[in-house]
Amino acid sequence: MAKTKSACCMTGKAKLPGSLYTRNGRYWWKVVLPGQDKPKAVPLKPNGCKFATPDRKVAEECARQIWQKTVFACQTKPHRDHYDGTLASLAVLYMDFVRQYYRKSSGLPTSEPVSIHYAIQYAVELYPTLPVEEFGPLKLKLLQEKMIENNLCRNEINRRIKKIRRMFKWAVSEELVHESVYSGLQTVEGLKKNRSKARETLPVRPVEETYVYAVLPYTTPVIADMIQIQLLTGMRSCELTSMRPCDIDTGQDIWYYRVPDEFNKNSYNEYDRLVAIGPKTQQLLKPYLNRMVTQYCFSPAESEQQRRDIQHQKRVTPLSCGNKPGTNRKENPDHILGDRYDTDSYRKAVQYAIQAANRDRKKQAAAQGQKTALIPRWTPHQLRHNTATRIRRELGLDAARATLGHHSPEVTAIYAELDKRLADEAARRFG
Repeated sequence: MAKTKSACCMTGKAKLPGSLYTRNGRYWWKVVLPGQDKPKAVPLKPNGCKFATPDRKVAEECARQIWQKTVFACQTKPHRDHYDGTLASLAVLYMDFVRQYYRKSSGLPTSEPVSIHYAIQYAVELYPTLPVEEFGPLKLKLLQEKMIENNLCRNEINRRIKKIRRMFKWAVSEELVHESVYSGLQTVEGLKKNRSKARETLPVRPVEETYVYAVLPYTTPVIADMIQIQLLTGMRSCELTSMRPCDIDTGQDIWYYRVPDEFNKNSYNEYDRLVAIGPKTQQLLKPYLNRMVTQYCFSPAESEQQRRDIQHQKRVTPLSCGNKPGTNRKENPDHILGDRYDTDSYRKAVQYAIQAANRDRKKQAAAQGQKTALIPRWTPHQLRHNTATRIRRELGLDAARATLGHHSPEVTAIYAELDKRLADEAARRFG
């Protein structure tokens, strides 16, 4: 097998690392890619081709694209001096800014950098070596078409396109891109409902409350109380799972739960999220306040113990036979329960309860030889829609907005006192 090495090629602005060589008349690239510690032989195949290219210039362009994509994928620490004017190098600089900017009060990153990374990845995959000054409206529309081909829904496509435009807005502020580029991208409108080939999704609707209460017997008491509290107050799941006694003011007839900044969605706007807690919710919450003030109210360990106690009560096998409680515990279990629920574990617990309720319904229907309606799958987030719909119907839109904590910087000063009054009234009547 013939193999001849050639000298390192030039990209025009920077020297391409590694070396190109031909194998059976086709170009390969031996290089240590970012994130790797050993040289790797890479066939230089253009997009859509099965074999490496025999053309030198095409091979160099393929090598540049591979390098730029790998740099973006491994998120190596960038330096402004290494910016070469390509889309991929701009994306690396922007992602470094994003990871530093989108942080909680605790210093931990939010979920926004991951979302932005997924959006920008489409642009890097299609145009890694494209000069940023050439990224215009038509290129952005091609990205929309690519996302449609990948079966992304219309709303998600619009969100990702906005994130890509936001990257160019930042680049203009850093004087990395001329402002005309960003102005051109703003002319691309978002996809309209039923006016594109993008997949449409059903809007989030309130869940029938009969389905909510039908699930409660199949959960632990902790999860059942969490569901009812969220249904009464309209809290976000992250707000509910982060409740601690020290964050709840119980000195008045209406309690107030101040959401910690780490879990406050609008903390970056210096907006304190206060949840008004009425009499019904207070009765559900009281048993969870009898603990250390810094402990979280809803504990997975407590819920798991309740589940085991329920199983033990249903036990049919005599205690003299089989396992006894606590005898089959692992010394070093693979999964250790945390000190609080998070949004995922809370959602999964609800899903398990729905599945258990439907299994029971199927058994009962089969025994009676009848058909039964199953409980549709719903998520805790839908409970906020239930609360908003009920309060808006009874007290109006402002009361619903105040209770759910929706906030706009332009109207903060106008609605601050009004929010508190309407939220108190909603809590007295519904909480």
